Amino acid sequence: MGRPDMPGTTRPHATRAIIFDMDDTLAGTSSIWRGAEEHLLRQLGESWTGELAAKYKGMNALDVAATIHDQLDVSLSRSECQQILRTRLIDDFRRATIREVDGATDLVLRCAATGIPMMVASGSPAEAMEVTLDSLGVREHFALTLSSERVALGKPHPDVFLAAAEQLGVSPDACLVFEDSLVGVQAARAAGMRCIVRPSVANPEISALATQTVTNWSQVDVQALVAGHPLVRHLPESL
Repeated sequence: MGRPDMPGTTRPHATRAIIFDMDDTLAGTSSIWRGAEEHLLRQLGESWTGELAAKYKGMNALDVAATIHDQLDVSLSRSECQQILRTRLIDDFRRATIREVDGATDLVLRCAATGIPMMVASGSPAEAMEVTLDSLGVREHFALTLSSERVALGKPHPDVFLAAAEQLGVSPDACLVFEDSLVGVQAARAAGMRCIVRPSVANPEISALATQTVTNWSQVDVQALVAGHPLVRHLPESL
């Protein structure tokens, strides 16, 4: 059985809009991101580490580069770091063979069959989003796309999800978000939205904050989602 939305809250409303994150939610693109991060770090005379990456996982390209700049003692400016990483990232997206996260395409199709408006709100540049959604063959199912580069503050701030709700003409509390990262969950919850998460990294903070946690998108019960009931058939005991 699924747990309640959050302690002390009432049963969630029926879903009127669905918002998908893209990277490691719809598409397994972590290797593309890592390649761009490593490219920037080489320019800085540094090496990629998991400890550093944990500080920016789920952020947009501009914020990833800014975090790398701020965390390291480097000679390049923040804007130079952002340009290097963002340019390499877009080039790598265009060259890569992009594959879905297990069960993601089927989840999109099941959600689309409900007729609920859907949108993608991602930290990837708009150019990378277009390439990815075309590669997965799901672009036609999304009414809109929005890169968090286009809002004032990226994830974990709620700006991109609030902007998505506004563009869809739906109240934030009637939106449901699919995510993979801690900063994504933080952003969705700060926006007042329910958030279903398939974690891309093992982090107990994700499950503690998420509305529901699954290990595979096949666990999401779309019909329950539409009605506002608990949204998964099974919750794992741990990540």
